Amino acid sequence: MPERLRIIARLRQLLVREAKALSAASGRIRGVDAAQVITSEVLPLIEGCRFLENHATEILAPRRLGLLDRPLWLGGVHSEIRREPYGRVLILAPSNYPLFLAGAQLLQALVAGNAVLVKPAPGAAEPIAMLRDLLRQAALPDGLCTLLPEDPEAVHEWIRKEVDKVILTGGTAAGRAVLQTCAESIVPATVELSGVDVVHVLEDANPARAADLVLYGLALNHGRTCIAPRRLLVQRGVAGRLRTALQDRFRSRRAPVTDLLPWVSQEVNEALAGGARVIAGTWAEAEGIFRYPLVLEHLPATSRLRTEDHFAPICSFQEVSDEEEAIALDRECPYALGATVFTRNEQRGAAFGSRLPAGSVTVNDLIVPTADPRIPFGGRKRSGFGVTRGAEGLWELTTPQVISRRSENSWLPHLDAPAPGDEERFAHLLNLLHGSGLISRLTSLGYLLKRGRLNDRSNQTSNHG
Repeated sequence: MPERLRIIARLRQLLVREAKALSAASGRIRGVDAAQVITSEVLPLIEGCRFLENHATEILAPRRLGLLDRPLWLGGVHSEIRREPYGRVLILAPSNYPLFLAGAQLLQALVAGNAVLVKPAPGAAEPIAMLRDLLRQAALPDGLCTLLPEDPEAVHEWIRKEVDKVILTGGTAAGRAVLQTCAESIVPATVELSGVDVVHVLEDANPARAADLVLYGLALNHGRTCIAPRRLLVQRGVAGRLRTALQDRFRSRRAPVTDLLPWVSQEVNEALAGGARVIAGTWAEAEGIFRYPLVLEHLPATSRLRTEDHFAPICSFQEVSDEEEAIALDRECPYALGATVFTRNEQRGAAFGSRLPAGSVTVNDLIVPTADPRIPFGGRKRSGFGVTRGAEGLWELTTPQVISRRSENSWLPHLDAPAPGDEERFAHLLNLLHGSGLISRLTSLGYLLKRGRLNDRSNQTSNHG
């Protein structure tokens, strides 16, 4: 590991030097300006390098188990838990953040001791190819980072024949297909399958702050962020003020998007025809006219916009009476990636957030804190399982190996032949060690001490006989 961490340190300096070029490459793919890319991809990737340099050795160090809580019947046994690399890790990269998401996973897999294969999303190979080249400049040995063709169909053959672990960031359909192939080949996988993230606005929240951050989340990367806001659950005491704040801000700042999925456009049109209304943003059905970030109220409960990942700058707005109703509605969604809570009371927000079905919860912020390299990222339910990043992400890229040892001359009580009365003695031993009453435990101690003396006398008699 020391040499790989030196490579990461050199890479960090190269990323600083090439930050503009990397940002331009990723921005061209996504249609966003380089300034957004440098803050949303390059900066967190560089911070991830520093996290690994400072903490990976400690995180992956062997853990020796102490003697104080060792079971009595394992006297003389010394155990340690080691983290071993899987071998070859396949990373199936997304197109929405092709540098940061795949790059963070790549660097953690390398530091954990693996060789890595990266399959870019169609049309999104350039940034990860640039990162591979920078790793080579940082003296990464040949064969440890391989860039695969973009063809999605080839993925299944690689899983069947060539890899020991898979990391997928993508949609639900892709996740199902990959997991089926992994199951057939008994290959473990970590999958992040997007989300339909919720924003809870409690009655004491600052509506201006909530509106600013909802707009930010919808506009970031044209709404193509897995933890972008998709559902607003707003307590009635603040609903009117939040509507006004959203309308004011959406009039002054708009982020155009033209590549909505056909079913998304159809769902919006059907919802509007059925009584839903636009409370912030604008909507134009005609082909080629920009669709701006959109907040819709009175969406049908069955609308796919409330229950499926759509990667569009659209979210629903629904009033709720209290926290309990909000949590109940939140739990109806089959996805559980991230959640946000707005309240003027941080402690209340944290307590409320702990009840939400989400892998990550932010209080009075949105999206940005999840890029912290120190914390894991992952979802629940249809949003996938397993995590990347943080200490937990490093552990995810290793498999534990336990080594237990005794000295050659140590006592092996399990080799002693059973003797009359052993069952009773062990019952009293269990009561002494784990029983609930002091008198009962002392009684067992007396029994064992007495039986021990009797056994000693019996052994002495037999030895002199």
